[in-house]
Amino acid sequence: MTTAQRVEIQHDGRSYIDLATAGGRLGMKAYWLSGNKTFRLRSQWTNIDIGKGKRVLYLNSIPIYLGFPTIESSSRLYMAKADYQHVLQPILTPQAFPEKPALRRIIIDAGHGGRDGGAKNDAYRLHEKDLTLDVSRRLKFMLERKGYEVVMTRDSDVFIPLERRPQIANRAKGDLFISIHFNAAARTTAEGYETFALTPQYQASSKYSEPGRGDSRRYDGNDQDPWNTLLGYHVQRSLVQTMGGTDRGLKRARFLVLKHLDCPGVLLELGFVSNPETAHKVRSATFRQSLAQSLYDGIIQYHKRLQRIP
Repeated sequence: MTTAQRVEIQHDGRSYIDLATAGGRLGMKAYWLSGNKTFRLRSQWTNIDIGKGKRVLYLNSIPIYLGFPTIESSSRLYMAKADYQHVLQPILTPQAFPEKPALRRIIIDAGHGGRDGGAKNDAYRLHEKDLTLDVSRRLKFMLERKGYEVVMTRDSDVFIPLERRPQIANRAKGDLFISIHFNAAARTTAEGYETFALTPQYQASSKYSEPGRGDSRRYDGNDQDPWNTLLGYHVQRSLVQTMGGTDRGLKRARFLVLKHLDCPGVLLELGFVSNPETAHKVRSATFRQSLAQSLYDGIIQYHKRLQRIP
């Protein structure tokens, strides 16, 4: 087999790139960890670990969901070229992409509202719509104090249809869209934080094992794919570093609020109100302030990264 063949292989009609070669391009050392189950790419600032046949990689310990599982061939690990372009490049070398976005006007979307209460925990008298609005207002205050312009999709307990939320962002010519939510699950043990970016074209969203018929459609929001990933990474990292707890990672979904955005955007799940421990914490204004602070810090880190792009 020639070197060129080893660098890129075809599988299921997709191109896969040799991770050691990809890592080399990024100035990273590549090697198998003991037991040869986990492959590592490493540089001074960055550690990436990923297993064979896995769809989640860990970038500086943050789980990031891929579109396709890795494959092993001749003791080398390969990643779908699409994942290299949609995950590794945006986070590690965002300068590879044209038209870096400005960041002046931020749209904060407090999930639910009015007749749509969202998730709830009756025992703790919690309604998602109230929590999202409270955290959104706290975040707005911090961002405005820093000099950003902030537009809220709602600033009171009103119902805003999902399709109207991106329309508000686009009309306001937003530079960033952040949709704030809380989770609930039948299992009260479910916990942790997760960030969702729009699923790239031709890929399955994180909760599905493989692409379906509708996944070949491209949405307006896919024009922002690299920046969605970069934003999602910085916000998720800040959220977990500040708050501790379970890191559910940066995931992909085709949520209606993300599909038709003209600017980078993510949707955040700030914990499970169905979890008694989380519910107890989230009743505290101090805890909600910490959540807002972590989102603020993530946005600032994202902006600093944009500013370092030549």
